[in-house]
Amino acid sequence: MFELNPLNLPDASLQHLVMGVVTLVLGFIIGYASRQNLVRELESQLAIVKRNVEDCYRTPAVVVSSGNDEASVLNRISSRIHEIDFNRIGYASLAEADDLKEIVGVGPFLEKKLHAISIYTFRQIANFTGEDIDQVNDIIEFFPGRIQRDNWVGQAAQLAKKSNL
Repeated sequence: MFELNPLNLPDASLQHLVMGVVTLVLGFIIGYASRQNLVRELESQLAIVKRNVEDCYRTPAVVVSSGNDEASVLNRISSRIHEIDFNRIGYASLAEADDLKEIVGVGPFLEKKLHAISIYTFRQIANFTGEDIDQVNDIIEFFPGRIQRDNWVGQAAQLAKKSNL
């Protein structure tokens, strides 16, 4: 009387074939979409890693020493000399060196630090801009803002005028 066997229907094979094709197509679409999401996530992670690597290459290598002796500090400071814009502040040599200790706030060791980054004259210090001050302050590992508080630029300008007379 009641036949519940779907295979006895005349188009049952066609219905199974259609359902199988629909299942394959839906499975492909869902798999493709989830794969694309995974690819986007991995590409964003790769971009972050590439930026970090580029930052590492841009950061100057710091020579690590076992102590804070004067020579290791001066070597560490001189390794950053390329960060200073000498086209703006001017070039000088040790032969032209002024006694930078005449500037209030500059002692013997600080003068050696300045010499380590090829700053030898009052004229060079007088040419410092705000950016140069911050950069030199960072390079010579001096107290932040101290160069401005001690007015090195103003003192150096006056001392350069005196030495030119």
